[in-house]
Amino acid sequence: MASLMRESHPLTLKVMRLSRPTLADTRTLPMDSSTAVLAQALREAEQNRPTASGQIFSDLQLSDAQLPLDAFPLSETLVLPRTFGTMFLGETFSAQMCICNESAFVVRDVAVNVVMQTATQQVPLLDNSAVQLAAGQPLNVQVAHEIKELGTHVLGCTITYLSAQGEHRTLQRSFRFQAANPLVVKTKVNHLARDVLLEVQVHNATHATLVLERLRFEPSSPFAAEDLNAPHGDTALLWGGSAGFMQPGDARQYLYRLRAPIASEEASVEQERAVQYATALGKLDILW
Repeated sequence: MASLMRESHPLTLKVMRLSRPTLADTRTLPMDSSTAVLAQALREAEQNRPTASGQIFSDLQLSDAQLPLDAFPLSETLVLPRTFGTMFLGETFSAQMCICNESAFVVRDVAVNVVMQTATQQVPLLDNSAVQLAAGQPLNVQVAHEIKELGTHVLGCTITYLSAQGEHRTLQRSFRFQAANPLVVKTKVNHLARDVLLEVQVHNATHATLVLERLRFEPSSPFAAEDLNAPHGDTALLWGGSAGFMQPGDARQYLYRLRAPIASEEASVEQERAVQYATALGKLDILW
């Protein structure tokens, strides 16, 4: 029976992902001023039981330009994420880890080892030297890892220490999250006589707005690429201002023409055949 009981440790581990907070939603209840009886009752309740955030009811319409701050749908309170959520390819995962001695005794030789496990590799993130924690003393560390693979990621934490009884003990915890692709890229190749038309479609697969800062095609030899999206080289229409913003679910189309230089008339047939059967056209460079 004792072996089935969960092993207790004097140390506790808490992990929080470091990410941008969001604004908390308010609970403002707009009401119609035409219902005078209800409006009067709500005003009296507001005066008798004021809230910490101020006025909770508003008798103004939402279309009114003079709405008070309490009627705004977002408050000034910032909310931190409660879960790891979903990471996207290219992002940097950052986490704050707190190891605290919850016992009334000194815990010695506390060593922390943190790794990031993916489907193909295990990346070490932290391996600190042993320290001593007094009763109630915390140990705060930070780890970071650039997401370069899709799929499941597991943040593995192993803490070894020497208990007050002189025993070497180990505390292990794992935290799992998913890494998704923020952009879905599809290509279509159209072979002409001596040219190749490359169509590129970029789709925003996230639930947030993305900003495309650059999309550039780098051709392979012997091709030379012509950007048909900006014929005069004016890329401000593509990326300047609000042109680069992609709302969730938006898709953009881009077109490039690849052409192999003609050395002579005799070599034109060979080059035409090389264009027809070319497999490696180049690579896309996308910055968002």
